[in-house]
Amino acid sequence: MQHLIMALGIRTSPQSAGSRHTMAHVRGLWLPGCLALAALLSLVHSQHVFLAPQQALSLLQRVRRANRGFLEELRAGNLERECVEEQCSREEAFEALESPSATDLFWAKYTACESVRNPREKLIECLEGNCAEGVGMNYRGNVSFTRSGIECQLWRSRYPHKPEINSTTHPGADLQENFCRNPDGSITGPWCYTTAPTVRREECSIPVCGQGRVTVELTPRSRGSTVNLSPPSEMCVADRGRQYQGRLAVTAQGSPCLAWASSQAKALSKDQHFKPEVPLVENFCRNPDGDEEGAWCYVAGGPGDFEYCDLDYCEEPVEEEVGEGLDEGPDAAIEGRTTAEEFQAFFNEKTFGAGEADVDCGSVREEGVQDQNGNGALESYIEEAHREGWDAEIGPGALGGQVKLGSGPSRQVMIFRKSPQELLCGASLISDRWVLTAAHCLLYPPWDKNFTENDLLVRIGKHSRTRYERNIEKISMLEKIYIHPRYNWRDNLDRDIALLKLRKPITFNDYIHPVCLPDKETANQVGLLHAGYKGRVTGWGNLREMWTTSIGEVQPGVLQVVNLPIVERPVCKASTRIRITDNMFCYKPDEGKRGDACEGDSGGPFVMKDNTDTTLDLTVGNPMFLPQSPFNNRWYQMGIVSWGEGCDRDGKYGFYTHVFRLKKWIQKVIDRFGS
Repeated sequence: MQHLIMALGIRTSPQSAGSRHTMAHVRGLWLPGCLALAALLSLVHSQHVFLAPQQALSLLQRVRRANRGFLEELRAGNLERECVEEQCSREEAFEALESPSATDLFWAKYTACESVRNPREKLIECLEGNCAEGVGMNYRGNVSFTRSGIECQLWRSRYPHKPEINSTTHPGADLQENFCRNPDGSITGPWCYTTAPTVRREECSIPVCGQGRVTVELTPRSRGSTVNLSPPSEMCVADRGRQYQGRLAVTAQGSPCLAWASSQAKALSKDQHFKPEVPLVENFCRNPDGDEEGAWCYVAGGPGDFEYCDLDYCEEPVEEEVGEGLDEGPDAAIEGRTTAEEFQAFFNEKTFGAGEADVDCGSVREEGVQDQNGNGALESYIEEAHREGWDAEIGPGALGGQVKLGSGPSRQVMIFRKSPQELLCGASLISDRWVLTAAHCLLYPPWDKNFTENDLLVRIGKHSRTRYERNIEKISMLEKIYIHPRYNWRDNLDRDIALLKLRKPITFNDYIHPVCLPDKETANQVGLLHAGYKGRVTGWGNLREMWTTSIGEVQPGVLQVVNLPIVERPVCKASTRIRITDNMFCYKPDEGKRGDACEGDSGGPFVMKDNTDTTLDLTVGNPMFLPQSPFNNRWYQMGIVSWGEGCDRDGKYGFYTHVFRLKKWIQKVIDRFGS
């Protein structure tokens, strides 16, 4: 009884000699229970000991409110009454909001506005969050550009920077979209991580409440390469330098070019298929082999004995470059070589190794479906769509479903970090000696990535993400890493491509099989650039874009797969402020559908199949078949998973490295270092 009385702010008197009676007085409390208690105690005789009104209020540890009616405490919570007109506690805010997350968000703002509790209008302005009070921890506006004009990175994204602050570490900071915030109380005010790889974070220019100024002044910088602008036609070099007759004789790396007639250049040119109509004059940059990367030259003692030259190439539509017949639309009949025609090898087997023509790279049997009636590719889609988990309910950002062991892509490779032991990226097997992946998996300074051959190994033929699959997977050490010399991590991940040379050749089996790389005819006929056509992405990456302390919630147990339709190039470019080059393309699920590559899928293959007559549209409830070009029934790797602004976000697209455009670089590296 005494504990109850003390809790109500009542103190008992000392007991009289020979008496056990107690008396107390309750003041200012109108709850029925308290009245009954007071009536009972009044029947007992004892001395009165009262608290002064102000002292009693201090013991209650809350500010006196102006009562507006009988039994006010029993009325439903009202946030304005509790916390704007009067000072409130976190518990009272929770009673009004009835939500832990909403309370976290409100309480963060409320404490940030502690210095302006009066007058009421100023407190309301602070709580609305459209201006910065103090260091701006109250700010909840929609500014999403820094003081120098850089667009902010999404708070839940890890590209281009891995943030140490997120909605899990700071649940009350309202880290929505890419809006400027000040979750860590920076003295310079609200800020954000930026979309510029070389600028990790920067302050934003936010209005200061009631002062007619901003937190930091704007300092606009040149937008430079962040804008999708093509060079003026009269200044750019057309046709990727195939007809270039200029006098540039220094490479983009600053190396002087060797004379084409020198003994060293002649030795390096042996067995190369140069076009006779391209005159190799003195030591000027030229493009005698039609390299999609443009003009180049041999150099003395270079890492590959050749380097590309820095010319401003006209940005030409990809459709105009890969061949004829692309203006007829995806429903047009496409002529090409038949399945009976011999596959033409592109690489030299002495340097490339086995895995191109002799073992039927990318053949349909790698999907676990026999091609008995000419429709094997079609059946392989149907089987996986309805039997192997394509319709599995996996959250947004996930690849579309699971791959069944033994029927999955045998081309898939896992790049594995030795210490700490973890999945680093995806990759693809292109021969028994070579693996293809994204350059940013190996070199990306904003994430402190700069791996060497001794840091990594590759695991081939895997199905499970974490389990060692005895008698199925093969583990191989790396002999050498080759990153494209013009890979641009500072700006937009242009030329995001790398080759890994295995220390020993791998043995092919039912679980390990190489993918084909496209030639010009394939890039034309398969219809890479036709909107609506689909490709396939596989990987062990995250199932959704989110921050969580439980890894199991976002990481799959087995290899995942999704089919994604092609998006028109202008739509890709319009979706982002990042400069899109012709070394990239983008894909996105059809409207109303979900699915995308996500973190951990980088470096993996984007493949397309030249089905005999049709291809399956897996984005509709019932399978429907779209026209597709036939000629040799193989899987071709058309792209490499590269980057995206978040995973599976509305209005955003996944971007892929254009393999065909960079295939000449692949050939040159393999020819030079494959023996």
